[in-house]
Amino acid sequence: MADALICLAHGSRHPRADAAVAAVAAAAGGIPAYLDFSPLTLTTVSHLLAARGERSATVVPLLFTRAFHLRHDVPAAIDAAQRETGVRLHLAGGIGTGDDLAGVLAGTVADAAARAGAPEFILYSVGSGDPRANAAVADLTARVAARTGLPGQHLVATGPRGGAARLRAAVGDRRPLVQPLFIAPGTLWDAAVDALTGTAAVPGVPLGTAVAPLVTARAAGTPVR
Repeated sequence: MADALICLAHGSRHPRADAAVAAVAAAAGGIPAYLDFSPLTLTTVSHLLAARGERSATVVPLLFTRAFHLRHDVPAAIDAAQRETGVRLHLAGGIGTGDDLAGVLAGTVADAAARAGAPEFILYSVGSGDPRANAAVADLTARVAARTGLPGQHLVATGPRGGAARLRAAVGDRRPLVQPLFIAPGTLWDAAVDALTGTAAVPGVPLGTAVAPLVTARAAGTPVR
């Protein structure tokens, strides 16, 4: 019998975020859990699994980079859940920034840019205090640009060089597609969309269930590629 699949998201105060994560989990054949902002913590979900007789589960973090959350928060949540519930939790790879994600993004960006008549795109990510994580997303942006033939730029929502105001300034009078590297709606993305009001930029939409095949692959042990 295959392990249960837990899709572990960071969590958000946004009122539509949990439903979007739940849709990804359902599409991947799993159940959602959250590091923060939700009662459905990894420990709570592990209790629910134990109550229905499950002894083990595979955890796929819905995270793109190997930054603080993946390196520290996720292992800590797994350790706490295992200690309290006795359910064995196997940590799979996160979504990552590999070529399979580049393929998903390239299709999304190409379609949305063609519909909007946008000649270029901006990939807008949360950002990280870890420069290696930001560099990984910048490299992802370059690979999406190569696949689509569209010029691409990477901007971040947080940190001293990030934020919605900087996004608006970078857009200027251009007409880029601004594609969020977000799985679900969030307050940072809402702020970005608000900042783009009055510009020619075209806001994209969070990736949602488009990442479900990647989640399934991670659960099956397919490495980030």
